Amino acid sequence: MLILKKSVLFRKIASLLLCIAFFVPGTVCRAQERNYHMSGIYTYYVLDELKKEISICAIDSTEKKIIVPSELDGYRVCALGYESYAYDNYENFQEMGGKMKEHMEELVIPTSVRTVWAFAFKECKRLSKVSLPEGITLGYASFSGCNNWKDIVLPYNTICEESALPSDHVDTLQISNSIMGENIFFGVIQKMILSVKKDTVFSLAVPWVSVTVKQLISPKDATKLMFNFSDGESRVEKLYVNGKQTKIEANAEARMGYVAEGYVTFGEIYTIEGAETIRFAKKNKIKYHVKRTAEVKKVIRKKKADTFLHTWKKAKTTILSCRFDKERKTWKKSTKKVPTVYEIYGRKGKKGKYQRIGTTKQKKVKTKYKYVKVKSVNEWDV
Repeated sequence: MLILKKSVLFRKIASLLLCIAFFVPGTVCRAQERNYHMSGIYTYYVLDELKKEISICAIDSTEKKIIVPSELDGYRVCALGYESYAYDNYENFQEMGGKMKEHMEELVIPTSVRTVWAFAFKECKRLSKVSLPEGITLGYASFSGCNNWKDIVLPYNTICEESALPSDHVDTLQISNSIMGENIFFGVIQKMILSVKKDTVFSLAVPWVSVTVKQLISPKDATKLMFNFSDGESRVEKLYVNGKQTKIEANAEARMGYVAEGYVTFGEIYTIEGAETIRFAKKNKIKYHVKRTAEVKKVIRKKKADTFLHTWKKAKTTILSCRFDKERKTWKKSTKKVPTVYEIYGRKGKKGKYQRIGTTKQKKVKTKYKYVKVKSVNEWDV
């Protein structure tokens, strides 16, 4: 059986792509000499004259918030920074110029931008908020050292190259697709939130290097979470799985024919009644908690002046906790009751769509809506 380390495999793939780039005319189009132009606070160069595409390489501004334009001088802004590729010599990479590095705290990137080149915003120490468009590629170390950017939202189809993001300590990380680059996340991620837009399968551990995720929250429509090909020892302390059909796969490298360079362990798993995840927890003897919530059966309406008071009987919520006793080789179980969270929907007439009003832990709600639906929330709210 052929056995390759992950990094060796990726390097072989990169080498193959590089060979293709050399032998297929027009695959790589790079200007040997650049002509720079200025437009207000921006300096740019032309990427493609026929397509009217440019890259901004300097922002000469002391403003705290920078909103990058989608067009300059009739050209479409498609990139930020100096053109670079993964196989380039890192010593040739350049950071963006201008005064923005010392002053910028918030960066808004338009939907026209497809690429942030290597080193573009490296070491922007004040930067704490970045708005990214869908389908963007973040080049090598493009935001490394931006350690004030602690709440990171990566939109759908974001591609990250090595060390593209700040890696010291992340408070929240939101993703809606698998992030497949290597050596992207290090240290501690306090909360990782998955959201389903198109992809329901998430490959999560490939970019991890000895990462500790304090909380990882998976939505009910995710179908599979994969924790394979991590570098070093990574750990998910609390994994919340809100989907009944969500399957978990971890540390499958050996079974797939690769040498494991690391592994992922789990502290506790939180899920719902009848979930596939329970099998994974039992098989790997991981402590798990199962949330069970009864349904609201009937809502009573009373007219109160210009509003309506809706009441209902309490729906019970219990949590079953299971821990494996290694000495006795049995599972120890315990249950406890917790307050039920109710989600409220309302509409004014008999017909039409219900609108979400909000949530409450009380058994009543006062609202302008004559007709109300109440659902007990079974998902874990963290």
